[in-house]
Amino acid sequence: MPSTTSTAGTTKTPARRTAATVLLISALAGGTLTAQAEALTPPAAPSAAPSAAAGLTQLQTAISKTAKKQVTMSPRNREKADNCNYYSAVATDPKSGEIRNCKKVGGLQWRTNNWCADFVRYVWKNSGAKTKNTDAWAGSFYRARNSIGTWHARGSYVPKVGDAVLYDWNGTSPSLGNNGWDVDHIGIVVGYDKNTKKLTTIEGNTTKDGSSGSEGVYIKKKRTNTASGRVVGYVSPKKR
Repeated sequence: MPSTTSTAGTTKTPARRTAATVLLISALAGGTLTAQAEALTPPAAPSAAPSAAAGLTQLQTAISKTAKKQVTMSPRNREKADNCNYYSAVATDPKSGEIRNCKKVGGLQWRTNNWCADFVRYVWKNSGAKTKNTDAWAGSFYRARNSIGTWHARGSYVPKVGDAVLYDWNGTSPSLGNNGWDVDHIGIVVGYDKNTKKLTTIEGNTTKDGSSGSEGVYIKKKRTNTASGRVVGYVSPKKR
């Protein structure tokens, strides 16, 4: 089973004053006149405003933006009964999961599946990242690692915005198992504190921090990049 849980305009160049020479004639001792040229220095060009995504690649920024947008997009960001959800209906072709008792929402036939991987696939796909060979199983991101990105085992690697983070809930310590088949859940990194090892992620098929309520798309701020946090590793995306 899958995981368990300007129109382009012309930029105007700022006007610059041409250096002018002002001739200052002053009477000096002995009746000698001296001409002194004073060049007027043009004003410095204004500094460009810093980018909100300074330090991030275009792909990282796109993934973070798409993931964050899903947190606010009701009703797609909350599953219905029996794991019926939006993301399994749109993440893949052919579709993920089955229809069973799922209903249409806004004209779209929702489908039932454990859908954390379908959520990540949807976000990556709609942000311009490669998703080929991934499927509804969270561990498929590990198995497809060579075609979709770069694999990083938990440890010295510093998680980056846009990474897919893989978890294993079972056993004494998190493990990939046989070719990633121990991976139980997956999310998207949108922030990381190197000092505290705290991850900020956005995940689907999960519950709100501190709640056991209905499952959906939520920001998770209590994940840690540690063995106790059940993190196995990360896949950094590649642009399509």
